[in-house]
Parts: sequence; structure tokens; C-alpha cells
Amino acid sequence: MKRIFLDVDEPLADFVGAANTFYGVDIPKEEITKWELPYGRYGKTHNSFFKDLTEDFWADIPKQPWCDELIDFLESQDGYSVCLLTAPAHNNATGKQRWIRKNLPKFYNEKRYLIGPAKSFCAGPDSILIDDRGKNCDDFIAPPLGFVGGRAIVFPAPWNHRRHCADPIKEVKWLFGLITGRSSLLPEHLQIKGVVR
Repeated sequence: MKRIFLDVDEPLADFVGAANTFYGVDIPKEEITKWELPYGRYGKTHNSFFKDLTEDFWADIPKQPWCDELIDFLESQDGYSVCLLTAPAHNNATGKQRWIRKNLPKFYNEKRYLIGPAKSFCAGPDSILIDDRGKNCDDFIAPPLGFVGGRAIVFPAPWNHRRHCADPIKEVKWLFGLITGRSSLLPEHLQIKGVVR
């Protein structure tokens, strides 16, 4: 069985929107053009920003409007099993587990989630990572320590090279079709007798 590892914060959960609400600020996502948040605009340093986020904060982050559509699409891909893969930050693992239990109970009940910082350790020739952080995707494709890499899709966000994508789910479907050779997922002009160009 091939594996899809799916990041939680931003592809599925609206972390930036929740952080804005928690800290009482309004920083549009489009203004966040680097992976690191503009912590000073929150009145915080990197460490204090994450340290102050409570377990309830992590458990109560709203789902992205496309969360269920993305999950349904990935779960419908024959030959693939989906596992959530999220990195912890400052003792938030319990809050993340609560989020998964509340929003994606099937994954929680079937224990199809991993919480850990080293996403590249899940890489392999039959695995795909979907993550909004480009570095995580790069490390998954070419893991440190010489492990065999996998494939990756950078989930569209203002802080990565897919920032101009208007429809993140359409983009993920297209990229998934491209890297798996499932031409039926590609735009018609790229489909030629089942061959991906």
C-alpha cells in the first residue's frame, strides 16, 4: 500500500486565522510571505508566540473550508492510505490530538496520525507528503542522512512558491495526478492516451 502523509496546520486547519484571533490582531495571510510568521506584529518573539498558545488553542483551530474535500479526494485514491503528519511546537501534541479527534475522528479512531518533527523519516519510494512548508517537502524528497526519499506536493500558501494559486484543492488534485501518473486528474490538454506530459 502506498502512503500519503498530510500536514495538518494550514492544509487542514486555519492556524494563521486562529493565531490572529487568539492574539487579537488582523494580519492577512497574503502579507505573510515567508515561512516564519511576523512575530513582532503579534507583539511576540518566536518562542513567546508558541509558548503562549494553549492546549485549547490547538484543539479549537477552525477547519479550512476545503478540509473535507481534500480528505475525501485523497481517501478516494485506490492503492493509497492517508496518514496525518503534523509537527509539534512547544508541548502542543495533546491539543493537536484533540483537534484530530474532533475534526477527523476516523483518523483518530484508526490511529492514522503521527505527531513529530522529523517528517522526512516517513519518506520512501511509495510515499507522498503534502505540506505547506517547502523545506519539509524538500527534506522528504531528499532526506538528510541518506535515506531513500519520496515525493511531495507543496500545498499552496502565501509563504511558498505556490502563493498565486486561486484554488488549492484543484492544484493539489492536478499535482497528485502529475506525480502519480493518474492522467484522468490532469487538465484535458495534458492528457494524451493516458500519458502524462
